[in-house]
This record gives sequence, C-alpha cells and structure tokens, in this order.
Amino acid sequence: MTDLVTLGIYFFGNGLSQNVNSYSIDRRRVNSLYGTAEFGYKGLVYLNLTDRQDWFSVLNPANNTKNYPSVSGSFIFSEVLTDKRWLSYGKLRGSWAQVGSASGINFMEGALLYNIPTNNYPNGTTNGQKLGAITNTNAPNAFLKPFTVTEKEIGLEMKFFNKRLNVDIAAYDKVSTNQALVVGISNASGYSGTKQNLGSIQNRGLELFLEVVPVETNTLRWSSSFNAAHNVTKVLSLAPGVNRFTQTAFSGNEFFGQLVYEVGQQLNQISAKTYQRDASGNILLDNNGRLLASDNFVNFGSGLPSWTGGWNNTVTYKRFSLLVQVDFKAGGKVLSSSNLNWLRQGLSKASLVGREGITNDVFPAIVKSTGEPYNGAPVSPQNFYVAYRNLQIGDPFVFASDFVKLRNITLTYDLSSLVKKTKYIKGATLSLACRNVLMIYKALPNLDPEAIASSGDNRIGYEGTTLPTTRNYSVNLNVRF
Repeated sequence: MTDLVTLGIYFFGNGLSQNVNSYSIDRRRVNSLYGTAEFGYKGLVYLNLTDRQDWFSVLNPANNTKNYPSVSGSFIFSEVLTDKRWLSYGKLRGSWAQVGSASGINFMEGALLYNIPTNNYPNGTTNGQKLGAITNTNAPNAFLKPFTVTEKEIGLEMKFFNKRLNVDIAAYDKVSTNQALVVGISNASGYSGTKQNLGSIQNRGLELFLEVVPVETNTLRWSSSFNAAHNVTKVLSLAPGVNRFTQTAFSGNEFFGQLVYEVGQQLNQISAKTYQRDASGNILLDNNGRLLASDNFVNFGSGLPSWTGGWNNTVTYKRFSLLVQVDFKAGGKVLSSSNLNWLRQGLSKASLVGREGITNDVFPAIVKSTGEPYNGAPVSPQNFYVAYRNLQIGDPFVFASDFVKLRNITLTYDLSSLVKKTKYIKGATLSLACRNVLMIYKALPNLDPEAIASSGDNRIGYEGTTLPTTRNYSVNLNVRF
C-alpha cells in the first residue's frame, strides 16, 4: 500500500494502490479466573464448589464479564450398608452448575464498521473522491452479553455381586438463556436485522448405563454393557412477539427446505411445504393433474435424535481380547435433497412409479375444483416429479434418521510376555480392527443416515449430495515404554 487517500485512517482499503488481494484481522480473547474447593467427610459425603469469572474481548467492555458458579455433592451410601454383601458400591450424586460462552457473537459485531469502496465518486473521473460506507449487514448491538447454561442433575450409581452387575442412572435438566439471535427489523433502518440476547432453550433427559459380567474365570471373561440416552429439547422463547425463527433456509444448490426454531417445539425443526389436502386428508391436484403446495411451510420433526446408545461386548481369553460394538440413533428426521434429485432425474426406484405417465392409479388424488378423481390425460412423470422442487414440497424426502450399526470389531493380542525381558519396553499389544462394519437397520433409503451435509447446529438434519461412508480396516501396534 502506498500513500493514503484520507489522512489518519490506517488500513489497506485507504491506500491509493494496494498490493494485497484480501485481508482480515480477527483477534479475540477470553480471560478467566477460576477457583475450586473440595470437602469430604469420612469417605461418606463429598462436596465440591467452583466459581469462574470470564471476560470476553468480543463484547463491549461495559458488559463483557460473567460469573459461573457450581456446586456438586455425593453420598456413598454403601459405606453405611456394609452388612449387605450383595451391594458392592452405591452412590447418590447431585449437582447444579452454570456455564456460559460468547459463542455466536462475532468479532466486532457490536461496533459500527466502515470501509472505503474501490470506486471513486463521481465514478470514472480523475479527481473523484473516496467515500466511506457502513459495511454492517445487521445493526450493531453494543449491549450483547454472553449466554448462560444452567444445568441440574441427579444420579444413582450401584454395583452388585462383587461388581458383576453395574448400573448408573442419571436425569438432567438444562436451560440455555440469552442466546444471541438475529431479529428482523424494518429495512427503512438501513439494516435487515439486529442480534439480541433473546433465545431460551431447554434440554431434559435420562442417561442409563448397564453392565453385566456373565462369565469371569482365571482365563475367560465376558463383559456386556448397554448405554442409552434420551434427550428432549424445547424452544422456550425467541424474540418478543416472535414464535418462529428461520435458522437456515436451504436454497439454490441446496434445493429446498428450512431449519427453524419454533416456540413450544423441539429444536431444529425440519420445515418445508406439503401437499394441499381437503378436509378428509385427500391430496389435491389442479385441473391438469399437477400437484398443489400448501401456502405455508410446515414442520416435519426435529433433526436431532431423541435416543442414542450402544451395546458393547468384550470377551477376553488368556492374551486374546475381542471387542464387538453396536450403536444406534433414533427419533430424529433427515431432509434428503439427494433423494429429491434422484427422483426428478429418474435415477431412483421411486421414479419408476408412473413411467408411462402419472395417473390416479399410481398417485391417488382428487381434483381441487371438482372434488373428483383425476380423469384427464396422464401427466408426464418428468414434469410431475420436477414440480416437487419448484413447489418446495418435502413429504417424500423427509425420513427418519434412525439406524442400528455394527460399528466396530477389534481383535487384540497381548505381546507383553514376548517383550517382558527387554530393558525399555514395558508392554505391547497387536490389534486388528474393522470400523463401520455393517448397517443392520436404517430408515433412510439409498444413503447412510450419518452421511449428512454437516453436524453444525445450523445444518443438522439436512442431507445434500453427500459422499458414501467408508468401511475402515486397520492393524495397530501399541508399545509402552
């Protein structure tokens, strides 16, 4: 950069000539103070206290600090039930905690930002003058603050019969408040929206862990464990007077659908238009046998699974160990634009229906204006199926994201006996493993339910032209020194 157009403003955009194509400066910092205290009484009762103070550089200094305390305790009740030989261990625990973050608030988002455009004014004149411009899309809000997550949890852990049967159960309630969301404002202000601390979301759930050791001898041990977690989310509030917020609108090369927050419903609702229907639920067509879409978008369910879990089995015989792992997810939805494209391009099994023309025999529906079954000329299947994208109808492309997978098989051999006489090597194991072994069950056709576009909060439940998942084989040598 040589010389300055406007004196006293030092940045690349103010130079008469620029020797860089692009530039950005994004510096952020979180400073923290943290303290903890732990108390115990005769191995029977424990109490833990923590406190944390954070300062966030992305926020206004007058409003950039937040305190997060926590308290947790446990009662080892097996210590007072020593005469119960069937009970190996028992603990009741509980906790209350607050944590927070400035995540979702971008660098300099609370400040008014300026730039000097490349073109002079008047344009094309040698004596044109540089003009300043405001670059913010959203109106800056200097009063943004970090969001807070408050969580309560209670749990019970018990081990029976010399730890041959083990159970761990927990229930939790988590509420996030003051989440930063963009609220739409009048375009007359010069902005499309402004970010405010408004969102409040609740998560409630149960977690279960169950382990059984059916066989345990000097040479053979079989351990089987099952874990499951059930989580239900709920949007408690958005902006005042706002009950529905579009987190992401999929358009252009992402074809159709939205991801929305709606007060009173689960988080990350998959939304699209649906068929027009009469009072009896019959799908309506126009006079030419074409589909009709609803006026508004409707929710098809949350992209978040309500159940996750797995089943692990480990069999150890002498120096051999075999691990077999199965996991699952259930209760969520996925919007598949790949299945949409395969249908409208005639590449999927679904597109075989009506290859000679869509009639009421293959797509039972009635004409809106007459209330009678469609009896006109067959509709071109290409035109019929292409209309799904044009009309934004999501019904045939929203599926349950449920699956059960044989996730992992690993065979391990302990080589310690072969290296125990060496001076520096303390132990070694050799493992043969296969991951992503087999899809036992899935509800999504043609695709792996895990092959979604992104795991980010603004894209959960959306699948678009994703690559197939792979099965991996590996040989691992682990040496301890």
